[in-house]
Amino acid sequence: MKTLSISNTSEISVKFTLKEGAANKLFAFTFTAVRLDQDEISERMDDKNKKVKDFMADVITGWSGQRLVLEDNGEPAAFSAEALAMMLNVMGVAGILFAAYLKDCGAKEKN
Repeated sequence: MKTLSISNTSEISVKFTLKEGAANKLFAFTFTAVRLDQDEISERMDDKNKKVKDFMADVITGWSGQRLVLEDNGEPAAFSAEALAMMLNVMGVAGILFAAYLKDCGAKEKN
């Protein structure tokens, strides 16, 4: 049996802003995701019933440093399916995480 010499998970850092009143509020954190291969990604994206937020909910397994989803006491929410769903439901966030996932999980040319 053959295996790849890379882990089947990846830690991906993201930064984005969301408008809060007249100001842009910065959010930056790292999420952990299962690394899918090209065929698996294509197969999942070919499913017209699957949304980007569903794709990301399937592959994200944790996070650190996030401050978008908060507990009632104002502290950052621990990773959970419910907290992730809340984050992915914010307009534009799922797309940003998806783009970062595709960029970071794939090979990059090195000069």
